[in-house]
Amino acid sequence: MTDTVRVSLVFPRQLWEEVKRIIPAGKRSRVISEATAQELRRRRRLESVERLQALQEEFRQKYGEMPSSVEDIRQMREERDAEITRLR
Repeated sequence: MTDTVRVSLVFPRQLWEEVKRIIPAGKRSRVISEATAQELRRRRRLESVERLQALQEEFRQKYGEMPSSVEDIRQMREERDAEITRLR
C-alpha cells in the first residue's frame, strides 16, 4: 500500500463540473495527483532554467562575451577536408 494523504482542494465550480463529467469516479484522485506531479516537474525545470540563466549572466558580467568561433571551425573543417583529399 502506498503512503497517501487525504486533502481538501478548492476548485472553481465550472472546472470541477467538467472534471466530474469527463473523469469517472474512482479515478479523479489519480488524475489530479498525476497532473500535480507533472506541474511540479514543470516548475522544477523552470527553476533550473532560471538558475542557469542567472549563472550565464553572472559569467557574462565576470568574463564578458566570448568571441564567435564560427570562422575558426569553418577553417578547421576546410583544412581537414584538404588533408583528406590529399590522402586519396
